[in-house]
Amino acid sequence: MSTAPTGWSLRALAQEAHVLPKVARDAAEEGVIDAQHTVESDIVLVRLYGALKRLVWPEERRPANRDQGLRVWEAITIETARAALPDEVQPDTGLFIHQTGCELVTGPGPHCLALFKLADQPFYYAPLGRWFNELPSKRPIKEEGKEKAGV
Repeated sequence: MSTAPTGWSLRALAQEAHVLPKVARDAAEEGVIDAQHTVESDIVLVRLYGALKRLVWPEERRPANRDQGLRVWEAITIETARAALPDEVQPDTGLFIHQTGCELVTGPGPHCLALFKLADQPFYYAPLGRWFNELPSKRPIKEEGKEKAGV
């Protein structure tokens, strides 16, 4: 007996994450999200997954025409983000992603420390806090009267 999917469709997740629907499907196939039980915070995970899949580190040989599954540092990064959502995410929370994993930081001090620590190597910064605050439930609700008046 199969259960009907609940929550968000993969297409809706992709649209909100600003990625192609294929990225959301791939994220589900690789276990990043559960396609049968999606929640709003999966939008952030799909967006992060889409960014990670495009990363190729210097001197890394990775054929673009075939996916090779999640790399170790990608899995570490996704699980770090999953653990932080939603309770540990503040507006300035971010992930500094490097070839061996990631650093989850919140606040100017930890941001600076991560920058100094990673200054001599390539890294990617994912603004988790900003992405989380862009979720549909976090958007301000317009007052109906002002919206109709064009204000």
